Amino acid sequence: MGAALVARHLGSTWSFGLDHARTRLGCCHYSSKKITCSRYLVAYLAPDEVEQVILHEIAHGLVGARAGHGKKWAEKAASLGYTGGRTIAVPEARLSARWRGTCSAGHEVFRHRISSRRSYCGLCAKAGVRHPITWQDRGLGLLGP
Repeated sequence: MGAALVARHLGSTWSFGLDHARTRLGCCHYSSKKITCSRYLVAYLAPDEVEQVILHEIAHGLVGARAGHGKKWAEKAASLGYTGGRTIAVPEARLSARWRGTCSAGHEVFRHRISSRRSYCGLCAKAGVRHPITWQDRGLGLLGP
């Protein structure tokens, strides 16, 4: 489905593939002219939702990187049949996250990778407080290559 949609709307100079992303559904790679979807996350979506992800990225390919998610992009996406918003939530994605972080205020964050530097809670930071995050390896996130 993805390759056919990409070829129909972007032509034969663009390609489609699956990637190993765990925090986003799709991506438009402008320099290599390739649309990719996360092999892990699209498994949680219905076929019509996957099509919406691909149309979202095709719209990016058609309007260019500078358009972002602005008016020009939104108009192009709608003309392709895109009916979704800017993003689609995949709550199951956090289930596969290897790392669970907590701050002293009890906020939780989930990550597939963590930095070697100290991390601070984003929710606490909005309130003007810097609470460091303590990470726990859940032993998850090894869903395959």
